[in-house]
Amino acid sequence: MRRLTASALVWTAVAGAGASTLDDMDLRSNVEASIRGSAPTAGLHLKIDVRDRVAIPQGVVRDLRQADDVVELASKVKGIAGVDRTGIRLEFPGPGDAAIAAAIERSMTESPRYATSAISVAVDAGVVTLSGTMKHASWRSDLRALCGAVEGVVDVIDRIQTPDTPDARIQKALDGVFGARVTPRFPGRVSATVAAGAVTLEGRVPRLHDKITAERQAWGINGVRQVDNRLDLGSSTTLRVIQP
Repeated sequence: MRRLTASALVWTAVAGAGASTLDDMDLRSNVEASIRGSAPTAGLHLKIDVRDRVAIPQGVVRDLRQADDVVELASKVKGIAGVDRTGIRLEFPGPGDAAIAAAIERSMTESPRYATSAISVAVDAGVVTLSGTMKHASWRSDLRALCGAVEGVVDVIDRIQTPDTPDARIQKALDGVFGARVTPRFPGRVSATVAAGAVTLEGRVPRLHDKITAERQAWGINGVRQVDNRLDLGSSTTLRVIQP
């Protein structure tokens, strides 16, 4: 089995190990219920721990995409401040770097959006590095999912460039996502500004998942070269999951 790389770790600093609190126990129950209640992850046999509001899933998953599903579900639980994925392992060792690269390239050629992009694929010990250019930044998430479904991929590093875009146009796109008058409104209060293609996100959101989503939304805008995610999480009040 192959352990997922540490570079895809967490969105917040992992707190030091300490004795579990009652809140951590409640959070653990909520994370377990969330993972069991989702079809893509319901059959997984994972051990879930929560320390200082950081979820720590441990066990075997089929591929990177399934690992991402686990992390996303944990991040949606209100009160979770981080997800440490170092304990998640791949079920199969993979066919080797050359075969992984070939499989990803073959999948991209079968998709019209990626077939017209100038993207190069490099694989080292199961870690995929994507570079080159792509027409629409909004395709980034789908491309990670495409790579994550290939057996043996343990992480994806995105170094793809998107078309140069004036800051004014980037700011308009940011306002279209995070603006106060946007319907439906993005959860919490997010201030998004841009300077020379570098986006800064500030404010407060209810859940870790909202913080992650805000950063993905920024990266999904053409011309964005950097995202500084300074968002704080809202109340850590834990809501108990009522078991059926």
